[in-house]
Amino acid sequence: MSVSPTIRTWLADWLARKRLNLRPQTWIAYEAQARPHVIPVIGHVRLDALLPEHIDKLHARLSRTLNGTTAHHVHMMLGAALADAERRGLVTTNAIRVVEAARRASKEIETLTRDEVAALLVAARGELFEAAYVLAVTLGVREGELLALSWQQIDLTNRRLVIKSNATRTLDGERRIAPPKTPASRRTLSLPQIAVEVLARTPQRSDLVWPAPNGGPLPASTFYKQWVALRRRAGIRRVTFHALRHTAATLAIEGGQPLQAVARMLGHSTVTTTMELYVHAIDASTEALADFIDFQYGPGLRVVNGAEWDSKGTPEPKVGAKSAKNDCRERDRNPFATCIRNSATQALPTVEAGRLMPGQYD
Repeated sequence: MSVSPTIRTWLADWLARKRLNLRPQTWIAYEAQARPHVIPVIGHVRLDALLPEHIDKLHARLSRTLNGTTAHHVHMMLGAALADAERRGLVTTNAIRVVEAARRASKEIETLTRDEVAALLVAARGELFEAAYVLAVTLGVREGELLALSWQQIDLTNRRLVIKSNATRTLDGERRIAPPKTPASRRTLSLPQIAVEVLARTPQRSDLVWPAPNGGPLPASTFYKQWVALRRRAGIRRVTFHALRHTAATLAIEGGQPLQAVARMLGHSTVTTTMELYVHAIDASTEALADFIDFQYGPGLRVVNGAEWDSKGTPEPKVGAKSAKNDCRERDRNPFATCIRNSATQALPTVEAGRLMPGQYD
């Protein structure tokens, strides 16, 4: 009978096989999780002798060195490796399934204010990467998608942008263009006029919009340096470039765009992903919706005291009351901001003591 391999031996074999069929970024992440975090703690334990206590020990170590999200990913990677061992006929235990994964750390979404967006666009005017900043902050295009963008994917006449590739790093450190990670990431976007204009004045130096000197994708480090320099010139906070994507999504939701449309814009596979990421914007939009309801119905549908009615069944205006015609309210983050007109509310019923007045609605 063969001796069960140790966690160290199995992870080495598993990673060697996975290197052939995993995306390079995923394999790099797995290797970075296994080598410094799992193997030093439980690498000596055999697969058939793994106990929940070993997983608890691993979690205790991870809690001192990693945040909750990374610890969660380590647990899931180990679970995938052990499940693969079981499928291949190796004797394993259910220890990884008994112990719950670490809870993901809650991460606050960073977004730019409208003033910061304006300052950014002014500072970027005439820059080589101006269109990249515009596409990121208006349509939420990812950095890798921008660095893989070719002119063949852009149709300025019909104002269309096709996202179908992503610039990734290979295992030997080179940059290459690969298909998107998920089918939902393949998408066609309608270009706003500001994007059409800035792309029209972007020089066409190669098949790629922003090529490296060798004609391939630009290194992420080069793009990062340009972003930091622009951020400083614009005088905005020290946020990552990915914050522009979050800003585009947040402003779209706050602007009243349907979640389905925002999810398609971002390339999310489900609306649930969008909802979980941008709950702060959804909360703001529901507040605006309440204001919208007040604007639409407030002047005509309200509870009044009987003393306010005259002999004709019409309410007596209060002294100093503001005319509904001039009752306009504007909120900084209210996509439904509107003005209330008398003509829009004359047909609405009025309630007295919680019931409709006679003759209001037949």
